[in-house]
Amino acid sequence: MDLAIDGGQTGLRLGLSSSGRVLETREVTGLSYAEGSPVTAILDRIGTGWGELDTICLGLTMLVDAPTALTDRLLSIARRVLLTTDVVTSHAGAFAGGDGVVLAAGTGAIALGVRAPHPHHGALDGPEAVQVDGWGFLYGDAGSGFWIGSRGMDAAFRGHDGRAEPGPLTARAREVFGELNGLPRRLYLSSDAVARVARFAVHVFELAAHDATARAIVTSAGAELAGTVTAAARDFPEGTAVPVAWTGRLLRDQTLRDAFEAELARLLPRAHLAPAAGDSLAGAAFLAAATDLGPYRSLVMEAHR
Repeated sequence: MDLAIDGGQTGLRLGLSSSGRVLETREVTGLSYAEGSPVTAILDRIGTGWGELDTICLGLTMLVDAPTALTDRLLSIARRVLLTTDVVTSHAGAFAGGDGVVLAAGTGAIALGVRAPHPHHGALDGPEAVQVDGWGFLYGDAGSGFWIGSRGMDAAFRGHDGRAEPGPLTARAREVFGELNGLPRRLYLSSDAVARVARFAVHVFELAAHDATARAIVTSAGAELAGTVTAAARDFPEGTAVPVAWTGRLLRDQTLRDAFEAELARLLPRAHLAPAAGDSLAGAAFLAAATDLGPYRSLVMEAHR
C-alpha cells in the first residue's frame, strides 16, 4: 500500500492507495508557515497507524525547511519517499506524464508545462518542464484564492475608511470578520491568516453577480491565471495544440472560469482546454506507484530505505 498526500494551506488530504488508485481518503487542517517548522507540521498531520507502507508521495504547496529530515523520518514507515510540489502531482493527475500545461489554482496559484523530448540539432532533448508562479502570498500566486480574497478585503477596508464609497464588500467583511477596526490585531497574529483571507474569495465570487468591484476582481484574477498558463506553454512548438487542464476548487466558480477561458483564448489560441483526468491526490498516487518518474524525475526528491 502507498500513501498519497496533497498538502495545501487550506487543507491537507491523505489517500491510502494501491497500484495508483486512491482507496480511502482523510482530510486534516492545512499547512501554515506561521505555526513553525513545516516538517513538524507535516509529520503531525500524517500521524501513525498507517501500517507498513511501500511509498509515501507528498505533493506540497509550501517550502519544507529540512527535506532530508522529513524523508528520513518517513522512511521509518515506508520503503520509499517521494517529495515534490503540488503542481507536479497536479500535472501527474491531469496528464499521467503526458504533454500539457496544468494550472493548480486554490489558495495559491501555479502552472507547470511539460512536453516530451523532440529532435533538436540532431539529438533528442530530455523532457522540458516550465514552472510559472507559485511564488507564495507575499509576492506571487496571481489570481489565486488568496489574491482574490486579499483584494476583496482591500476594497472592503477602502469603503470602511472612506477612501472609497462603502459597498457590498465592506458590508460582507463586517459580517464575516466582525468589527473591522480590530481585525488586523485578530488576523495578523493568527496562524491561519492566509487561509482565512483566501476563504474570503468565496464572498467575492458571490458578490460578483451584482457588484462591479467584486466582478472586476474576479475578472482580473481570470486574466492573471490565463497569463500564467500562457507563460508555462512557451516551450511548446509553434503551430501545435497545447493541452491545458486545471485542478483545485477555485475555477469551479463560473465567473472566474469564463474570464480565464476568454483571456486564454486571446493569449493562447492553440490551447486545448479539457478536464483533468485526476487531481493532485490522484497524481500523488500515480507517482507513488510509478517505477519510472519519467518527465517528473528532476522535479521530485526520491529517498529509499
